[in-house]
Amino acid sequence: MAHVVTERCVDCRYTDCCAVCPVDCFYEIESPAMLVIDPDTCIDCALCVPECPILAIWPADELPDAFSEWEDKNADLFGGGTMIKTQKSALPGALSLSQIQVRERERGLQVKEPSGADGESADAEPEADSATAVEAPTPKLIANPIAAPEGLTASQVSVFEAAANTIYRWRSVRSLARQVRLPQGSVQGDLETLVEKGLIQKRAPMTNGLIVYGAVARVA
Repeated sequence: MAHVVTERCVDCRYTDCCAVCPVDCFYEIESPAMLVIDPDTCIDCALCVPECPILAIWPADELPDAFSEWEDKNADLFGGGTMIKTQKSALPGALSLSQIQVRERERGLQVKEPSGADGESADAEPEADSATAVEAPTPKLIANPIAAPEGLTASQVSVFEAAANTIYRWRSVRSLARQVRLPQGSVQGDLETLVEKGLIQKRAPMTNGLIVYGAVARVA
C-alpha cells in the first residue's frame, strides 16, 4: 500500500521528500501545483514522511477522512507530471505547518498527524549541524523502539533507538540527525559504529546514492 501526498502540499510544493526517496516515485504537477506519488512505484519505506516540513504525506491506511480522496488523486495525477528526485525551492508563499493547521481548524477539520512524523513545522528551529552540540537528548519520537544493548555511548543509544523506531523501515542520516538533534557527522559516525557491531544494517538505494539504516532485528 503506497503513501499519499495530500492537499496540504497544494500551492506549497516542498521537495524535501524527493531527495530521500529511494525509488523515485514523486511527480511534480502544475494543476494543482503540488507533488504526488506514483502508487505502483512507492515501496512504503516511509523515509519521506518526516522530511516533509508540512507533514503532507500519509500511509494510505492512515489517511484522515478529510483527505481520503487524495489516494485516488495521486494515482490519477502522477501520469501527467514530471518525475522529480532532487530538492528545490518551495513555491512562493508556501505555508508553514502551523499556518496549515490553523487553516484546517478554521474549516472544522480534525486531522491526526501521520505516524512517523517528527512533529516539526517548517518554521521550527533548524537542525543542529554545529560541532558544539555534544549531548544527545531523548529523541522526540520513540514508538516501541528495539531496546538498545548495553555498552553504547549516550549518543549511540539515541541513534540506535531512533533507527530502531518501529514506525520506520529505513532511516536516512539527515532524518535521524533531525530527530536526535545532533550534527549529521556525529550521527553518521555513530551509525557506522553500530553497523560494525552488527546492530544496524545499511543499504544504498539508487537515488543519489542515499545511504539508509535500519535495525537488524527489524529489517533483516
